[in-house]
Amino acid sequence: MTSLRTIACGVVFTILAASAAQSQTTDQPLLIVLIGPTGSGKTTQAEFLRKRFGIPTVSADELIQANPEALSKYRRPGITPAPPELNPAVDALVAEKLASLDLTKGVVLDGYPASKDQADHLATLIAKLNLPAPIVFQLDLPDDVARQRLKERRHADDKPDLIEERLKNYHREMDAIGAYFPQARIWTINTDKPVAEVSSAIEAILIDEMKKP
Repeated sequence: MTSLRTIACGVVFTILAASAAQSQTTDQPLLIVLIGPTGSGKTTQAEFLRKRFGIPTVSADELIQANPEALSKYRRPGITPAPPELNPAVDALVAEKLASLDLTKGVVLDGYPASKDQADHLATLIAKLNLPAPIVFQLDLPDDVARQRLKERRHADDKPDLIEERLKNYHREMDAIGAYFPQARIWTINTDKPVAEVSSAIEAILIDEMKKP
């Protein structure tokens, strides 16, 4: 049964994380999935988790950017393909990357899966690589806040039409996240907060999860 919990980042989790952070480390593999709309801070939190727990990270966006030839047949000039069109290529890139990593401590997936088909593929990889059931953090951010953040960071691919397409794709694929991860523990985190507060909330949840048998 899916465990769907919604939690706001607040003082109680900051205190909890601070009290445990100095001594707690992971002695069991963790499969952490970070999903959320563009601009929600997935990569920032993935980097925090890498440093805090020593868990390797796999970023879907970085794999795509580093392997343009793998996606070239799905692209047309001036058009950014929707996630379903990229599924086969992205699935293959993620599988190849996971096979190259030391997964003793687990892995953090940044922005993958981003569709139902990708979630199905991840389930296959979990069984193949003997990974635990994922802990999913859905980083929740209002669309207007996401637009403002992307406007301020001024990346080359943060054009208004592409931002709207990415937001549309995200909501189409991920609004029913519970159905995509029937065996996962799912936490929804409000990321319209300071970065450190979001990190503390995620850390506190993970430390609590690690205490469970």
